[in-house]
Amino acid sequence: MIAAIRSEWIKVSTITVTWVLVVVAVAFPLVVTILTAALADDLDRGDLADVLAGTTLVSAMLLGVVACLSITNEFSHGTIRPTFAALPDRWRPLSAKLIVQVAIALVLAALIVGVGWVVGAAITSRPTSLDDGAGAALVGVVVLAVGLALLGYGLGLLIRNSAAAICVLLLWPLIGEGIIAGLLTVIGADSAVRFLPYSAGFNMAVSEPDPDSFGRVAGGIYFFVWVAAIVAAGLVRTHRRDA
Repeated sequence: MIAAIRSEWIKVSTITVTWVLVVVAVAFPLVVTILTAALADDLDRGDLADVLAGTTLVSAMLLGVVACLSITNEFSHGTIRPTFAALPDRWRPLSAKLIVQVAIALVLAALIVGVGWVVGAAITSRPTSLDDGAGAALVGVVVLAVGLALLGYGLGLLIRNSAAAICVLLLWPLIGEGIIAGLLTVIGADSAVRFLPYSAGFNMAVSEPDPDSFGRVAGGIYFFVWVAAIVAAGLVRTHRRDA
């Protein structure tokens, strides 16, 4: 298994697009947070945490794209076939790829949040300690980044086409759920909005979750149930079908 994980790390770390996405994912929240801390007047700890968590959401989605491309590129270029030929038990390479992507998302998201908070607090001369809501939001956005990496991986297994899988990953929360939420509001079913997966998951990354939602913990669990179902479906499909 260690050899399979090492092989997957070599694959993902030698692709140019991976490094481009990682650099943008790391730089964007840090630059915005540092500039906000330097230029804004009377920025308190809660506001700083909201800025950092909000911009790290973009990073989380980019890390989801990295995970998605890690599997769709293999199917598109046919490189998954020699992998499965070398490791006929498909669960091993698929699990190794999953472990690598989760590790990348977890480490990078934690690094972004840690560095962004310490540097931002130093610039604003605020204490580095966090209140409950702000701390939970920063932890939540790291957990959400892991969830989006898993989701990108699962969508890649199911769809196998890079453009289509990335569109679903990015456009569903940005456009799809917004349209559905608007329609539900029009017909007077506002309470059903809480059942939209992304809307529930995003509550993990805010200081004050929507009172009409499931809340931070329950919303996160609900989001991960959806993610687990998609990943499981992708794994089963890949295990049963020809590469």
